[in-house]
Amino acid sequence: MSQVTERERRLDAVPSAVRRPWWRRALRSPVLWLTLVLVPVYVLMLRDQWLMFSTPQQFEDGTETIAFTRQTLEQAAKLAAPTALVYSLLFVWLDRFRPQRPLVWLLTFGWGAAVSTWCSLHINTWMGQQMATTAADADTGSRAAIFSAPFSEELTKATVLFWLIILMRRQIVSRLSVVMLSGLCAIGFAFVENIIYYGRVISYATTNIAVANPEEAVRELVLLRGVYTSFGHPLFTMMTATGLVVAVQARSRIVRIMAPIAGFLLAVAGHMLFNGLASTRPTEALKPHWIVALILVGLITISLVVSVAQQGRLIRHRLTDHVQAGWLSERDVALFSGPLKRTNYLFKAMFWGPKRWWWSAALVRRVTELAQLRADMTRGLAADGAAMRAHDLIEEIARLRPKALSTDPDVRFLGWRKPRARRRDVPQAQYPGPAGLGGNWPAR
Repeated sequence: MSQVTERERRLDAVPSAVRRPWWRRALRSPVLWLTLVLVPVYVLMLRDQWLMFSTPQQFEDGTETIAFTRQTLEQAAKLAAPTALVYSLLFVWLDRFRPQRPLVWLLTFGWGAAVSTWCSLHINTWMGQQMATTAADADTGSRAAIFSAPFSEELTKATVLFWLIILMRRQIVSRLSVVMLSGLCAIGFAFVENIIYYGRVISYATTNIAVANPEEAVRELVLLRGVYTSFGHPLFTMMTATGLVVAVQARSRIVRIMAPIAGFLLAVAGHMLFNGLASTRPTEALKPHWIVALILVGLITISLVVSVAQQGRLIRHRLTDHVQAGWLSERDVALFSGPLKRTNYLFKAMFWGPKRWWWSAALVRRVTELAQLRADMTRGLAADGAAMRAHDLIEEIARLRPKALSTDPDVRFLGWRKPRARRRDVPQAQYPGPAGLGGNWPAR
């Protein structure tokens, strides 16, 4: 393989054609190095936050904060876990056409849970101190929540999206991929933030005799943050992700620069409005705004469903090009472009053993990558390097077919085959009878 060819592959962000051992491929993987660097950072940042809230802080007037205990942390984490689990499963389900590796999911979730919360906590605390006044109506917490938190939180959450798109340009190919990653990062942030809020209320309600019913106070906050307004962080981070998607798919350099900035500013504006209403108005007065927010969430949900359909249609059109060239069949197009059909295919492969499922999942990934490469080539976003990768994928798909589950729609779950039809008498072949006689005579 010439150096010119390898250079073209690098420019199009496609894998090299040189076959290397698995350990050398792992060492060249950016995900491995990101994991080795980020996991210790996540642990240190989460530990620092734990020390911050488990140690009482004393103020100038002699009062001090109520420290968290391990029991408080465990109780708050149990209350925050259902919301995080439901939203995480939802966003992972959206990543259906070109699924990222589970390690990428965990790193993205951990970035929001550790890095974004740690940075936002220190920035918002410092900004709250700078904006504090001595006036009688001073409200440091509201000012920091309205003017500081939207910028710091949305910026720290969006940072991981920029890094992933730069390092994994060829793997992140659709709006659904970016939206899924942004949602996981936002859910990680909301998970730790909810633990902090729930822990504060639990500590205050259990130590202050003025709270008549501590369980009721905690339940109200869980319903407010874990149910009614749980869509807040994913919604705002998805606005930034949408700007990134427009930038990745655009040809104009101006659009590639301005689209992420516009998406980020829109996310900040929405976050600022959300925090402003929540900080300055009573809960009873927020019902009309909450209804408007639910309508917005419904519209975004509809747009995501439409995106799933559009992605399937794009794959179908691009795979049809390879059908005309004779590399794929019409059955392949029908199977690999349908979200439900793909899911059913992989589900059936699970019953044929782990190896068969592994090869079947690899076949689905390779066919999807082939369609995405063809889409980039038709739009002028990829050149010769992508064409070389397409030839490699076609050869790899041919090698995977005998190992993967058959794409025949009549393939059933292992052990659940169709019952054999009972043997019946087969009618004998017949030929026309002599002239003047009606009917046919049986052949001898």
